[in-house]
Amino acid sequence: MITAKVDRRGGLPNGPPPPDSLIIQSMGIPHWLRDRLLKDEPKGGDPPPGVSIMHTLLGSEPERVRSLGEYNSATYPEEIAEVVRTREEVAAELLRIDITDAKTRVASIPQFQQLLRKYPHPLVYETLIHAYVDAGKYDEAKGVAFAARERRAECARSPHAEIRSETESLREWSTDDVDDLRKDRESRK
Repeated sequence: MITAKVDRRGGLPNGPPPPDSLIIQSMGIPHWLRDRLLKDEPKGGDPPPGVSIMHTLLGSEPERVRSLGEYNSATYPEEIAEVVRTREEVAAELLRIDITDAKTRVASIPQFQQLLRKYPHPLVYETLIHAYVDAGKYDEAKGVAFAARERRAECARSPHAEIRSETESLREWSTDDVDDLRKDRESRK
């Protein structure tokens, strides 16, 4: 139980007030927490959905764009615009390569590596994993699968919906998946 001396107006006294103007107000921790969370809300209201309790208590949380399309041309951040342009360039370069043919994928491994240096696009990771498997370089494929998994986690933590959406419909690779592909290829021989 927290006890505080407050003046009749509800605030803490600034100086030594006369004793008859003070009242003792008791408040439990749940009441204090609720008052702190709802300090800007009308009494009896609930905190807005998606509000972090820690950020509410310790300071305001920066507003996060929740879905695609919430920006317009005037409010679109330049930093994310440049990232999206680079991602689009990498995707266009990837589409120029015939990734459906195993021999072409193997021959294009250096190009895929260059594309990943330019922008770590999830489709390039996926294609490079398949290219290494086609070349029989399973350890390299496992390394790329690990990097792809890390990139997926990085995308999930992004404050920008455009980046978070990159990996939504793509397969999450593990080293076990590469081992399964290896066993499958070796069983066909």
